[in-house]
Amino acid sequence: MALVAEMTIDLARAVERFAAMLRVPTVSTRGDAHTDWTHFARFRSLIDEQYPLVRAHLDKEIVASHSLVYHWDVGVPDRPIVLMAHQDVVPADEDGWTHPPFGGVVADEAVWGRGAIDDKGVLVSILEAVEGLLHSGVVPVRDVYLVFGHNEEVGGDGIAQVVAMFRERGIVPGVVIDEGGGVAGDAFPGVDATIAVIGTAEKGILDLQMTAKDPGGHASMPGRKTATARLARAITRVDHHKFPARLTGPTVDLLTTAGVHAKGPLGAVLSRTDKLGPLVARVLPRTGALMNAMCRTTTVATVLEGSAGNNVMAETARAVLDIRILPGETVDGTAQRIRRMIRDNGIQLDVLGATEPSPVSRTDDEVFARLRQVVADTFPGAIVSPFLVVGATDARHMARISEYVYRFYPFELDAVSRRLIHATDERLAVSGLRHGIEFFTRLIRDWR
Repeated sequence: MALVAEMTIDLARAVERFAAMLRVPTVSTRGDAHTDWTHFARFRSLIDEQYPLVRAHLDKEIVASHSLVYHWDVGVPDRPIVLMAHQDVVPADEDGWTHPPFGGVVADEAVWGRGAIDDKGVLVSILEAVEGLLHSGVVPVRDVYLVFGHNEEVGGDGIAQVVAMFRERGIVPGVVIDEGGGVAGDAFPGVDATIAVIGTAEKGILDLQMTAKDPGGHASMPGRKTATARLARAITRVDHHKFPARLTGPTVDLLTTAGVHAKGPLGAVLSRTDKLGPLVARVLPRTGALMNAMCRTTTVATVLEGSAGNNVMAETARAVLDIRILPGETVDGTAQRIRRMIRDNGIQLDVLGATEPSPVSRTDDEVFARLRQVVADTFPGAIVSPFLVVGATDARHMARISEYVYRFYPFELDAVSRRLIHATDERLAVSGLRHGIEFFTRLIRDWR
C-alpha cells in the first residue's frame, strides 16, 4: 500500500485492473474500415465494472460513437479540470514479444502489453485516482471532466467532436492534461539530474503526397525521365535541403533550465540560450534525433509505391512525406517550401492531411505554477521544465478552447522505456503506475 498524504492506494488492485484493460485489443485503423468496435464496447463495459464509484457518481456521455466523456459535477463549472487519455492503441504482431501483446501479463515488476505506456497507463491512473478520491469522500474544488478519445493513434476526429460539444455548451477548461513529456534522468546531454518535461506546445503535421507520372512500358527500354527516377530525385532533394534550425519558446525554456544543471562549458552555453539562440540552434541538432526534431520542421518519406512488376516501368510513382511543422510555421508555407525544394513542376503535390502547429500554452501565471508543484511533489528532486512535443496528441484540439493545455506522462521513463512506445515488449513499471495514480490524485485533490 502506498500513501499519498491522506490517500491510500491499493496498488495490487490497480495493477489487476490495468492488466485487464491491456487484454482488450482496442486497435484503431485509419478510416475505421477495419476497426473492431466490439472491443471498444467491451472496454467501456470493463471501465464500468472495475470502477463502480466512477460509474455511480460521474455522468457519462459517448461522443463520436466511441469517445468517452465523464463529468464529475461538483457545482463549480467555471474553469474545470480536463484530464485526457486515449482508449485506442496501435497494432501489435506477437512475433518477438516476451509476453503476448494483449496478454496483460504482470512480470518482472512491470505490466506488459500494447498500450501500457501509450496510453492506457495514463487512462487507468486517472480512473484509479478518481475512484480513490470518491471512496475517501474527497470533493474537488471545481468540476472535473475525464475525456478518453477512441482514435488518437490514427489522427481521428473523436476529440475534435468533444471540443465542438464543449464549445457549444460554453465549457472553457481551466487546465487540460494529456499525454506528452515525461520524467527521465538520461534524456538531456550533460545533465545528470532527473528532468520532468511538460509539453506546452506540439508540432503540426502535414502528410504530403508526391506523384510522378510517365507513359510506362517495358523496363528494357526506359526513357530519360521515368516516374520512379523523378520521384527519387524529388525525395533526395527534400532530404538534402533541411528546414532551417530555430528555437521556439518551449525549447528555449528547456535548454535554459537544463543549462543551470549541466556541467562545464555546455552548461555555460545552455544557461544563456536566450542570448545565444542562433549558435545553440546550429549545434543542438547534431546531438541526436530528438533535439534535431525540437529545432526544425522535419521531413521523411514514409510510403513509396511504383510498379507492381519487376519488368514493368511505373506509369505512376507515389511517395508520402510525413512532415512535422515547428510552431511559428504554417502548413501552407511548408508545402510551398517543399515545392521549391523539389524544383520539378511535373511532380504533383497533394495534401492528404494537415494540422497546424499548436499555440504555446501559458507558463507565466498560477496555473502552470500549480502544475509544476504537483509534478515536483510527485517526483521529488526532479527539474520541471516546459517542453515542445514533437509528436501529435489529442490535446491539440483542446487548444482551440483553452490557453492552458499541457502534455505530460506522469511516469519515469528511461531510454529503454521510451523506445518501447509503439514497439515490441511495451510495458509500464508497477512503480510508474503508482506515480501516475499519485500525480492525478494530487492534481484533483489540491487544485484551486
